[in-house]
Amino acid sequence: MSRRPTWRVRLAAAASFVDHLLCHADSLICAWLDIRPLRNTLADAAAWLGRTWRTHLHRAHVRKYGPGRGVIAVVINRPTHNSEKERARER
Repeated sequence: MSRRPTWRVRLAAAASFVDHLLCHADSLICAWLDIRPLRNTLADAAAWLGRTWRTHLHRAHVRKYGPGRGVIAVVINRPTHNSEKERARER
């Protein structure tokens, strides 16, 4: 019986190895050019994109359903009467 890893495990290992090499190359290039590493810039861009996306989702929700809690909503209902006498007495 063969104990070789599955193709998914081998693919994940290969992707991890390529990622590791890219991170080292990025570090070397950034040290050589004296600039900020690209992976930090991309992480900041991803964080900004996530914040922007959540903000726009919140705005769309508020536009559709209103601001929600914290807003005092007053609903005025007219009382319902069963008989004509009660309506006449009210006038």
